[in-house]
Amino acid sequence: MANEPRLAVESIAGRRDYQEDAVLAQQLSDGRTLVAVADGMGGHAAGEVASALALETLTSSLEAGDALDEAFVKANAEVWGKARDPGKKGMGTTLVAALVDDGEYMVANVGDSRGYVLSADGIRQITHDHSFAAEAERHGQPIAEEMAIRYKDALTRSIGTEEFVDVDVFGPFPVQDNTALLIMSDGLYKVLDDEALKLIYMQSSGPRGAAQALVTTAFDDGSDDNISAAIAEYGEVPRTVTQVTIPIDFVAPPAEDEAVEDQPVEDQAAPEEASLPAEGSVVPEDAVSHETESKETESEEAPAVVAAASATDELTTASGGKLGYMIAALVVIGALLALVAF
Repeated sequence: MANEPRLAVESIAGRRDYQEDAVLAQQLSDGRTLVAVADGMGGHAAGEVASALALETLTSSLEAGDALDEAFVKANAEVWGKARDPGKKGMGTTLVAALVDDGEYMVANVGDSRGYVLSADGIRQITHDHSFAAEAERHGQPIAEEMAIRYKDALTRSIGTEEFVDVDVFGPFPVQDNTALLIMSDGLYKVLDDEALKLIYMQSSGPRGAAQALVTTAFDDGSDDNISAAIAEYGEVPRTVTQVTIPIDFVAPPAEDEAVEDQPVEDQAAPEEASLPAEGSVVPEDAVSHETESKETESEEAPAVVAAASATDELTTASGGKLGYMIAALVVIGALLALVAF
């Protein structure tokens, strides 16, 4: 078993205007580990006082050497006494705690805050809820739907509402390697069932991430209460973080030579020298006359040759192919003969 636990806590007011939960995870001066949650009731002026006082008394009593159940009894007495003060009447709190000592742990609770143990084998609730609905269910007593709704948050036991209290104590159990003790208020588990708790925990990066993820998910799923979690993890609870692969369509660019060959003819770059017009196409008249004028300027002594060359260009351009060149050759020969005769 790993000797040093990794501890984490997370607690938020959630959708409530005030925070009545109190939470702790710490090592006591004698080396024992204490993880606890208290969920106060009685409103802003009383609930937060009751939960804080319960954890304070629990810790000091354990530090003084009291057993876990004795520390709960003392916490009850302190809250009961404080509830006699003006403005504090009716205040109280739940209390659940796990105490780890020399490779073993015990869990005690009063109220409906819960303690779980979690490992690769799954998740198991250790505590029993002290609520109207839970007590009826354990005793096999059917509850009318309207009563279940009306009394769904009614507690049968709590710290500080009565002078004496019965404390449930579970254990001792051996602390196995790669396990976690998970303590929480009802604001967490009332919107997340055991399977969801396990899944979220095992997809976390560690105790701190697990506490944050659990509380955040409970809030996102609609919890209307304060939400708290406290964790002591021994070793490493196996994580099952899912690797997500996103397919990406990728088309490799063609090689340079292939890119030119695959382009449509009209998209390819034209050569530096202009090609002859296609067979049957018509060359604009201004282009032909411009070429003719240029040749006349260069050689005024051979008008017949210039005319022949111009005519050759026209015929070659207009006719295209071998036939055009043959006709052009005949025209040139005729022009030369006319020049000689002249």
